[in-house]
Amino acid sequence: MLSGANRARLWVRNLFPGWWVLAGAVAIQILPAGFLLQAYSAYVAVMQPEFGWSTTAFAAAFALQQAASGFFGPLLGWLLQRYGPRRIIRIGLLIFALGLALLSRIETLSSFYIVILVAALGASMGGFLSTNTVVVNWFERRRSTALSLINVGISAGGLLVPLTVWSLVANGWRTTALASAVLVLVVGLPLTLVIRNRPEDLGLTPDGDPVGGPRSALRQVQFSALEALRTRAFWYLGAGHALALATVFAVLAHLVVYLSQEVGFSLSLAASMLAAMTVATMAGQLLGGFLGDRFDKRLIAIGATFGHASALLILAYGATLPWVIAFAVVQGLSWGLRGPIMQALRADYFGRRDFAQIMGLSAPLITLGMVAGPLIVGLFADSVGSFKPGFAVVAGMALLGSVFFMLAKPPRKETGDAAS
Repeated sequence: MLSGANRARLWVRNLFPGWWVLAGAVAIQILPAGFLLQAYSAYVAVMQPEFGWSTTAFAAAFALQQAASGFFGPLLGWLLQRYGPRRIIRIGLLIFALGLALLSRIETLSSFYIVILVAALGASMGGFLSTNTVVVNWFERRRSTALSLINVGISAGGLLVPLTVWSLVANGWRTTALASAVLVLVVGLPLTLVIRNRPEDLGLTPDGDPVGGPRSALRQVQFSALEALRTRAFWYLGAGHALALATVFAVLAHLVVYLSQEVGFSLSLAASMLAAMTVATMAGQLLGGFLGDRFDKRLIAIGATFGHASALLILAYGATLPWVIAFAVVQGLSWGLRGPIMQALRADYFGRRDFAQIMGLSAPLITLGMVAGPLIVGLFADSVGSFKPGFAVVAGMALLGSVFFMLAKPPRKETGDAAS
């Protein structure tokens, strides 16, 4: 009989290496999410009194980093295809650390914008698209579960924010930015040692299926990036994804301000609703991975996008605490359920060979939704003095997004079928 310790060692030796690759990718994903995306508003809170820059100036910097990441997507997809995720992630972490270090030295608004662009470039290369490409290469049957864990890594980056806030108060924002840069290098670069671009590099197949076995012989049809662009499914998925993200980024940009200024919540209570939404998102991500490996992913995307629309309407017209809690739960679960499905659907439809390029080419279209949602809500707030009409309009956009997902049926790869 094997002892418990020996059984554990045997289990570790026999564990599919893709799970170790996934663990490294999740941990790496936490760094740009925790030190830039999730921590940005905390930096604003301490930098604004010092420099006196307007809220609009800081909001423009936030939009700038999202737009830069999105429109860099096609080139990043090509780089990932050409050089492999491992090398690109390493370069990205170096650039991201450089951006954080330079942030500690800025003195002017123009230099702040430049530094944010540098950090955004590094975060893009070392973050979402790169880590998703790794996971898609290593998993097929368990792809939704694996991608859901990557999305959990993004949400888990929020767990670093309290530590960042403590450092901002105790040590100042310049020291915090420099220390964050050091942590990215000390923690992130060693983690890249477990990243392997593809299972074939180790003589393996996705999911650990035996080489030459019945499952490895049934791999899906592979679309080139150009072939994917010629399908209706590519554009329908992109449009649905963009319209769903319009709700996500409208909420991220305006929720706390809306609840504290228009609904009348205290600042701490308004912020706690954002935290509640984050918890619901993480639960939805785990559930989405489980469901996505067992049920029709497109139906899950349709249902989750309906959930986004319902949540925004609840937020707009339910102005009491129970209704706002309901919004946070519905929006968080919808975001969590839909998130990993977006990448899994594209990999299922088009294959993994050119996944990075296909996702990269989708990025500009997706970015339009990320930018449009916050702008629409902000414009309504400025023009009519209320966020509610803007939230209602964005809810309508989400409903339109669900229609695009309904239309996004699996493409067929046929000679001469340019619009399959």
